[in-house]
Amino acid sequence: MEKLIYLVPVFGLIGLIYTLVKFNWVSKQDAGTDRMKEISNYIAEGAMAFLKAE
Repeated sequence: MEKLIYLVPVFGLIGLIYTLVKFNWVSKQDAGTDRMKEISNYIAEGAMAFLKAE
């Protein structure tokens, strides 16, 4: 049971490292065609307008 106190931070660190690796992988992916980028900009603008209205 006392080993659990050491396992929790270790698993937390493993989770953070995994998240960082996935973030880097997603960031390196192609954003798509010009039309896809245009649509994503519209979605981002709409989301920000919604958040400001709330």
